Amino acid sequence: MSIAAKAEESSLTRELIASAVRSIDAADQFSLPFPHIFFRDFFPNDFYTELLGSIPSRGYAPITATRSGLRLYGENVDKIDPDIRAMWAGVSEMLTSREVEDAIRRQLHEGLVIRAKGDKVGAPEKLKLVAKPVLYNDKDGYEIKPHPDARKKVLTMQLYCPPDGSQKDLGTTLYQASLKGLLHVGSYGLEPVKTLPFLPNVGYAFVVLKAYHSLMKMSWHGRSKITTPIDHPRESLLNTFYVNEDVGF
Repeated sequence: MSIAAKAEESSLTRELIASAVRSIDAADQFSLPFPHIFFRDFFPNDFYTELLGSIPSRGYAPITATRSGLRLYGENVDKIDPDIRAMWAGVSEMLTSREVEDAIRRQLHEGLVIRAKGDKVGAPEKLKLVAKPVLYNDKDGYEIKPHPDARKKVLTMQLYCPPDGSQKDLGTTLYQASLKGLLHVGSYGLEPVKTLPFLPNVGYAFVVLKAYHSLMKMSWHGRSKITTPIDHPRESLLNTFYVNEDVGF
């Protein structure tokens, strides 16, 4: 890569980091049903439009019959088509940057305090966060039952990537344990609290909390079965922060 190309790529990464940090810092914060944030305008608007027109068409690994994922960390980025590789490399560098991690730590401090206490690490600053972003493609029929996420995940961050508002109802649902939950068929005894709308260039993040962290604020979330045309899948960027380098998708 030429010096000019490297400079251009570095400039893009800085622009993406600045936009992401602004978005996270301006996020709506919530304590219930568990600590989480909801943010908007994550990418610069013109870049977001260009990004949607440059979704990779290959390199995905099947996860279920209705979900596949393209890893955007490590050497995986080098496998993306050369004409769009620089763009996705910039996205990867931004999502794994210290600046984005620091912004997330600031906004989800409440959840990190609960997590640190349950993990017996002393302070939230001692929790290690290893970001491993993945581009997900969810097809018609995709669903995932309510779950708090695996222990190896410290923090979950999802960026919605629809082209318009037509998939608004396909967002992630947050749940809480309650007696009312018994009345909701298919919710595993959990009460749905709200569904975060699947809109362009917005996203959410939360700290993964299990029963030993907090019985009342476990990070229950899920997605009922979606209906979407075969040529219009549900696409999103899931930036998961793991406990160490050795785990991940």
